[in-house]
Order: sequence, then C-alpha cells, then structure tokens
Amino acid sequence: MTEPPASGAGDDGATYEELIRQTRLIYRRLSRSGVMTKRQLTEAWDTVEAAIYVALDTTDDPSGRTVGRAALNAAREVQAKWLPDQPPGAGHTPSP
Repeated sequence: MTEPPASGAGDDGATYEELIRQTRLIYRRLSRSGVMTKRQLTEAWDTVEAAIYVALDTTDDPSGRTVGRAALNAAREVQAKWLPDQPPGAGHTPSP
C-alpha cells in the first residue's frame, strides 16, 4: 500500500469526491480508534465542518476541490492530534 504525502501537496489533481472520501476515511478511523468519546469526536469534527463552511464562503471554485481540500486538511489536523502515531494518509490507497 502506498501512502500519500503528509500534507495536501499531492492533492492538487484529486477530485472533490476523492478528497471527501479521504476525509470520511479519517472520520471512520477516528471513530473506530477508541481514543475519543463520541462527544470528543463530535467536537473535534466541528472544526472540519467549520473549514468546509469557510471554504464555501470564500471560493468560487466550481469543481469543489477547494472545499474538499479544506475538509481534508482540517481532518488531517484532527487526526494528527488524536492519532499522532499514524501518518496523515494512513489507510488510504490512491486510485490507479
């Protein structure tokens, strides 16, 4: 399995759908990890949702990639805080 870059650097060509799929994988990983209560997960994920709303308000990008990238970057920050031993893209297999 190939790991993606640690930052959003390799996400330039990714579609909105791929970026959101990666974001959902991080959410799933966090929820299954057992390191957070449901309330902590909800509160932490509020920052991801906030990043989405800010991106929606500040971009005219019709592809949605700006919003998807903002969501993924925020999710990676949450993951780094709660699962520091995992690389930011752990569990992600890039599409061929």
